[in-house]
Amino acid sequence: MGVFTRQQLLDSGVSAGAIDYRARVDTLTRLLPGVYCTGEPSFRDRCVAATLWQPDAVLSHLTAAWWWNLIDDEPEQVHITVPRSTRARCPSWLRAYRRTIRETSFVDTLPVVTIEQCIVDVSASLGGAALEPFVDAALSGSVSKRGLAAQCAKSAGMAGVTEAKKQLRQCCPRTLSEPERLVARALTAAGYFLEINAAVGQYFADLLDRRARVIIEIDGREFHSAPGVFTNDRVRQNALQLEGWLVLRYSAALVMTDLDAVVRQIIETVRRRRKALS
Repeated sequence: MGVFTRQQLLDSGVSAGAIDYRARVDTLTRLLPGVYCTGEPSFRDRCVAATLWQPDAVLSHLTAAWWWNLIDDEPEQVHITVPRSTRARCPSWLRAYRRTIRETSFVDTLPVVTIEQCIVDVSASLGGAALEPFVDAALSGSVSKRGLAAQCAKSAGMAGVTEAKKQLRQCCPRTLSEPERLVARALTAAGYFLEINAAVGQYFADLLDRRARVIIEIDGREFHSAPGVFTNDRVRQNALQLEGWLVLRYSAALVMTDLDAVVRQIIETVRRRRKALS
């Protein structure tokens, strides 16, 4: 199994006639002009083939996101970025973007755009509903907000930069569940920047506003219904309330079905408490 250029096969002693014959009888699969695969090509094989076909290419966009482990599922197409001067017709499984390539990283020996450039690229190709969790997850892991901001500055004028900057302003990394992330995002969009998974003494709060002394907890049934957890939640809540914190608890189910009402109540409570405590 492997991916080889025609020249590599010739250099290994396979004759031109043998290459053509094996391609005709399907013991060699021609993936791209002058690039062949032995056996059924995997997604990785197609990535290798693309970089052999266009030696100046780098893997980019969702393909780079897969190589950087920012997404789990293999994209439907292999995405590469090539120099502007490149003129080549791609098969349906391959998409080429043309621009000046400034920086290249390597993942498992393959050329890939930097992880920060990958976020910018994906910001140009994914819609908001899919982009928001992607950016939040990336910034919760191996991508820093400072690094992404620096990449946006270096990539001024490039597709995706405007959206990536917007995501930087509204991102909510480090949330531990999708309901928490949705509440944090909605509050941020409304101008309420609550701390996420913040320490309060010996405890941690899902969302926290220190000025209003308000804690928001989003409870999923799978984590909070066990007897021991249920009891600990009450002990924790009583301790926090005795210290002057107001604890608002919402079920994950309510967040998913009526996010607007949850966010509206949180904002009204935080606004009222800020005024009272100022």
